[in-house]
Amino acid sequence: MDKPRSAMHTWNASSQSSQAAARSEERRRVPWRSKKTPLMPFISVKYLQVVFKGTDQGGGVRKTHFHPPLHRQYVRTDIKHKSGAEGLQRGGGPVSRHRSVFIDEGVLDLNYVPPRLLHRDAELRFLNGLFRFVIEAPYEMSQRAVIFGGVGSGKTALAQRFGLNLKEEAGRRRVKAEYIHVNCRESRGSLFIVLQRVMRRLRPQFPDRGFSANELLDTLMRILDEDDLHLVLCLDEVDALIEKEGSDAIYNLSRVQEERLEGPRRLSLILIAKEPEAFKGLDRSTLSTLQRNVVRMPEYTVPQLADIVISRAEAAYRAGAISPGIVDFIGELAASENGDARYAIDLLWRAGKYADTAYSREVLPEHVRKAAASLFPALRPEEIRQLSRHEQFALLGIARHFRHSPEPHATTGEAETSYQVVCEEYGEKARGHTQFWKYLNRLKGTGAISTVLRASKKGRTQLISLPKVPAEDLERELIRIVDQG
Repeated sequence: MDKPRSAMHTWNASSQSSQAAARSEERRRVPWRSKKTPLMPFISVKYLQVVFKGTDQGGGVRKTHFHPPLHRQYVRTDIKHKSGAEGLQRGGGPVSRHRSVFIDEGVLDLNYVPPRLLHRDAELRFLNGLFRFVIEAPYEMSQRAVIFGGVGSGKTALAQRFGLNLKEEAGRRRVKAEYIHVNCRESRGSLFIVLQRVMRRLRPQFPDRGFSANELLDTLMRILDEDDLHLVLCLDEVDALIEKEGSDAIYNLSRVQEERLEGPRRLSLILIAKEPEAFKGLDRSTLSTLQRNVVRMPEYTVPQLADIVISRAEAAYRAGAISPGIVDFIGELAASENGDARYAIDLLWRAGKYADTAYSREVLPEHVRKAAASLFPALRPEEIRQLSRHEQFALLGIARHFRHSPEPHATTGEAETSYQVVCEEYGEKARGHTQFWKYLNRLKGTGAISTVLRASKKGRTQLISLPKVPAEDLERELIRIVDQG
């Protein structure tokens, strides 16, 4: 026979029931205090509120955003993935254990001038020799030079590296010499704006108005006399200046020194343009003075671009964050853009940003493809629709291969195997090797894929890559188009 419960027992049961209800309410209200998920000592409530977007406008907790029970690992994972985006900090560093692939993004800035220009030693030596007088006898002569080269050939970097070296050497020898670099396109092709920017470098408080371009030029020469200074003025993208103002601007700049027959030489010029055709509008006498000293910048080759990428990657990335295969891949893509080093450096930076966004410890081929697509989207849906069905199958197989492969290249055999799998999936008979080879040539012609020959033990092997479109995006678009028939 059961014993009757005492009043104390009844009170304890009631109290325990109330406490249990209170704990339940507490867990419902603040789920990270549940028994299974105790509050992690290194995380404040504020962090969790930010992670789960759980604060209302008044700073209170929005209960509807919390879904108990939360497990410790779930909270940690969310903090890991949210801390970078939300800017959470712990002890001066990110709460997340993920580290950026970068150690110094600054060296990938397009305006960064490296201490040494790779594969431009001869051109730099030529400029140094041409303007040596600025250091040795700065007032006895002036000089003019022209630098030609395509986009990303290193024209601007060459001139700026020369200018930095010139100023350093002048400082060591206590010679009064200055180098000023002005972009004419950024100056809207106006000689007035160009000279105004030069004046502000020499006289920061110089007034914005009240002078014509010719008056500014006369004032510039007077200031150079006052400061006993020889100025090497570099006009980048000078074609913009010629297009707007014709030959007069270059004529005035190149002849202003010749009018000072008895005075010391104060002004030398370096002009930068993409093509010699930029100077066609100049009169013959002005053109003759510019054609004496010409520096031509050839396109970078694939190995040269790889050297540049390696050099920048070593300074910008953590050890092990970028592989030699990725470096070669970026070099190939830049070589396809007429040896554009700026494009290679921009790809290198953007690929790293995509790796960070994906919380990856290293840059993968897909990150490079996403970077390339963000710069120049290469393949439009209408171009895919113009392919035959089996060409679409071949491209889909290639996209699937690269989506699962950590390598930037695939052999022809690997691509053909993937094509055969796609054909089987869609219930179609795969074509033979010769026909598949024709599909690859067609895809290469559209720019959908790139191929390169590499030496191997069996001879020369053709390797395939997706140059400028993410494999995941391409696969998704191809499936949509193929399914539509």
